[in-house]
Amino acid sequence: MTHQDYKDLIHLSFLQELSEDEQSVLEEHLRDCPECGVEAGELKHLHEVIGRHSGGDITDDLLFQARRELRVALRLERAKKTRWIDLLERFNIMSYPTVRVAFASAAMLVIGLGLGYLLFVPTTSVTSVGEAGSLQGADSQSGATKVSNLRFISQQTETGEVEFTFEMVTPIRMRGSVRDNVVQRVLAQALLNEQNPGARLQTVSTLGTQLQPAALQDHEIKRSLIRALKADPNVGVRREALLTLQKLPLDEEVKQAFLYVLRHETNPAMRIDVINSLEKPVLAGKMIDKDILDVLREKMQTDENNYVRARARNVYEEGQQR
Repeated sequence: MTHQDYKDLIHLSFLQELSEDEQSVLEEHLRDCPECGVEAGELKHLHEVIGRHSGGDITDDLLFQARRELRVALRLERAKKTRWIDLLERFNIMSYPTVRVAFASAAMLVIGLGLGYLLFVPTTSVTSVGEAGSLQGADSQSGATKVSNLRFISQQTETGEVEFTFEMVTPIRMRGSVRDNVVQRVLAQALLNEQNPGARLQTVSTLGTQLQPAALQDHEIKRSLIRALKADPNVGVRREALLTLQKLPLDEEVKQAFLYVLRHETNPAMRIDVINSLEKPVLAGKMIDKDILDVLREKMQTDENNYVRARARNVYEEGQQR
């Protein structure tokens, strides 16, 4: 975990949003990390101030000063500084009791809005469609939502309105048939974005073994398979994507993906598999186009693997004879 991860845990700890295991990990880190210890101390001081002044009356003047303090905090974020209290002390802002109340009120407002969004926005369910009679929908795991990568975009001085982006990750559990469109969309996205290579391998294997060629030709699924074939860092995932795409007709998209593998794939076994796939239309008496012939001629002359060069030559000559 990075320092930023631990600092996120510190914020969640003061909001009592950590599990026992997460709290234990955080406390162990704080014993050894002075930087995070300072962060925890500053947040503790802020919460103490909020607690002492939580009953104060909020007037228009206080709101104006709170907005001013928010603008200071935004400038601090843009400068990528993490020590809030340094800036406040520089302007000697916290020495004024009214400003402390305003700052505390603004902090409580921001915290309240954030928790309200996370805790009370209704969960969108996934409707069962097609053959997924047992699909139970998206089940949010309570207490597991995490907000990260907060980035401010703009602010309106007159209205106090701010715009920012953030990422919210919530674990979802889904059950249903792989032949259902909803499940297929989730698996297609996982093939592109999942960080765990074992999960990507299982995903492409599930698509390849459970779906018929007609379903595999869905635009999003085929796009994900081609992307995995060309760019996945794991050779096992690339090979499984190749085996799945070999079940489809050799249309322009699949052809270009296979030619990309011939030119760029470092694993010679996969290059051989592609040549074998390209040989089938030739043996069936179908016309083999110029793009394929050009790449085969290139590989029979330049490929570093002897067997690849020999197979490319055989298929190229068969194509020329046809």
